[in-house]
Amino acid sequence: MIPFTKTILQWYEKSKRNLPWRKRPINSYGVVVSEFMLQQTQVPRVIEKYYEFMTQFPTIIDLANASKSDVVRAWSGLGYNRRALLLHKFAQEVCEKYNGTIPQSSQELIMLSGIGPYTSGSIASFAFNKPEPAIDVNVRRIYMRYFHGKDQGTPMDQQKERELYELVKKTIPYKKSCDFHNALMDFGSLLCERKKPLCSECPLTGSCSFYPLYKNEGEMVLHTLEKKKENGVLEEGKHVPNRIFRGRIVEFVRKNENREVTVTTLGRAIKKDYSPQEKKWVLMLLQNLENDGLLTVTKKKTRIQVQLQD
Repeated sequence: MIPFTKTILQWYEKSKRNLPWRKRPINSYGVVVSEFMLQQTQVPRVIEKYYEFMTQFPTIIDLANASKSDVVRAWSGLGYNRRALLLHKFAQEVCEKYNGTIPQSSQELIMLSGIGPYTSGSIASFAFNKPEPAIDVNVRRIYMRYFHGKDQGTPMDQQKERELYELVKKTIPYKKSCDFHNALMDFGSLLCERKKPLCSECPLTGSCSFYPLYKNEGEMVLHTLEKKKENGVLEEGKHVPNRIFRGRIVEFVRKNENREVTVTTLGRAIKKDYSPQEKKWVLMLLQNLENDGLLTVTKKKTRIQVQLQD
């Protein structure tokens, strides 16, 4: 075991977070649910919703047999509602193709709905202890700093991504992939933070390529990837992405299913400074949500009726 890996694991034994999906014996279905929930959502919020969701859908078969509308209702408060549909579809495919048993290899996992390179690796590692790299922003940041002495300031091309993948794979300890990846996640969240890394508390400073450049904490400019500006509109003078308004529409429907409303009523419910000129924009959001399989919209003269799709 190389020093980097050994040190990370030693730190983890003393500092690891107590998260429900990490409890032993590992529940592979619970790991999958947590991975879908953790995309774009903070851990404290996920913990609360995780317990509720697992109580309502305790097994992957229960989830597969549920209606889309029930799954979307249960997702309330997590945002990015398409994740609920993808998780639901994932469960159905596992039941159809694998008799309800989640496949263990990243090659099989990545062929299922909602699964990309990171999620296939994370499920293989966290759920089945397979030596598969699960490279998210935390892991990428740790490796770029420790081994290369820099933050990732520009997008990585395919060759660089492959090199990083091979580097991470070499550091995964034998039969400890689950613990090691959990350690990396906690290390990136608690110590090697994006804006203010706590180098003074880090056990890797003696060998870290980044630390000599950051001894005077706060003085070094950290180069991080800039997020692309999402499509959206101004609300009270501030740019708000359309995905936020989409989420507000779904939340409105959860609380007002089958109620007939005007577009103006809906617009005012989701946007603080809504004006009648934005009617086409609201209808566009509704159409996109219907195309995504989240809502069913029925037009009735001057009103509309919106409900969650079954």
